[in-house]
Amino acid sequence: MKWIFAALVCLLAGCSSSPKKEISPTVPATATTEPEAPAKIDYVALQTFLGLDRGSEELGYSERVFNTCEAGYGYSRNQDCHKEVFVVLHFRLLCRDTEGTVSTILTDADVNPIAGKTVKWNLKGMSGAVVTDGLGYGQIRTVSRISQRRERLRLSVGPEFLYMRANEITKVITPRPWCVAY
Repeated sequence: MKWIFAALVCLLAGCSSSPKKEISPTVPATATTEPEAPAKIDYVALQTFLGLDRGSEELGYSERVFNTCEAGYGYSRNQDCHKEVFVVLHFRLLCRDTEGTVSTILTDADVNPIAGKTVKWNLKGMSGAVVTDGLGYGQIRTVSRISQRRERLRLSVGPEFLYMRANEITKVITPRPWCVAY
């Protein structure tokens, strides 16, 4: 009985309300209502275009400022033109079979490459992952509005991580836990 009464009240309330006036938005025919999808940047082609290609064993940080409209490779040729910085960082990760401070000079026989591991990186709000090659070499490519040269870079393999300034990372020798990091 209660549900019949509730249905009757809803029916009467629906009939007694005034019809709604439909308002059509005044949007120009050329406007879009959805934001544009982010561009897919071709980092490899952009790196070549900017002359930042180098061998993986040439370690260190390099960057180049470029105009997005002049570059292409995923950037619009005529919209939102601005300067950006292309960053390339080559590094090599090695681990030693000891922990703590070492007082002897390490030789190639004392270290092993961290090979075929996923290295996650964070650099001032940007992040990604790279896989090291068989000799422990890796390369980070990213684009930023400002230079990242003096920013702190975080590298991690499994639960192990380290922080260094981006322009200081070259060959990094880590302690034993890095040798077995997942």
